[in-house]
Amino acid sequence: MELSRRHIGSVQIFSFPAAIELEGEASVSFKEVVGKLVGSGARQIVMDLENVGFIDSSGLGALISLLKAVRCEGGDLKLACLSGAVRTVLEVTRLMRVFEIHETADNAARSFEPGAALASSGAREES
Repeated sequence: MELSRRHIGSVQIFSFPAAIELEGEASVSFKEVVGKLVGSGARQIVMDLENVGFIDSSGLGALISLLKAVRCEGGDLKLACLSGAVRTVLEVTRLMRVFEIHETADNAARSFEPGAALASSGAREES
């Protein structure tokens, strides 16, 4: 599986370079790739899900595993650019309460800056 990576300061933004459905074997590959990223020191991560057209339970499990691994290392994971289908799955499963969601990857990256949480309205999702 291929992920694109860019940085804004210490924040690493990962995205899928082409349309993908995060299910089945793709979820397994995704989990392996991001596990290596956390193992290599990634602590402030934004997953840009713009090109994810669909996500199933295995894809959700991979995101939750990544979130748990990053938080165990003192970091955090934020999601950005959700498609309608991905947003619906996160709403139905109530995972919108677990993940911090942003409209853009750049906004998600900026939310890691000191004081950004104080400026927030307290909501988990950016309006």
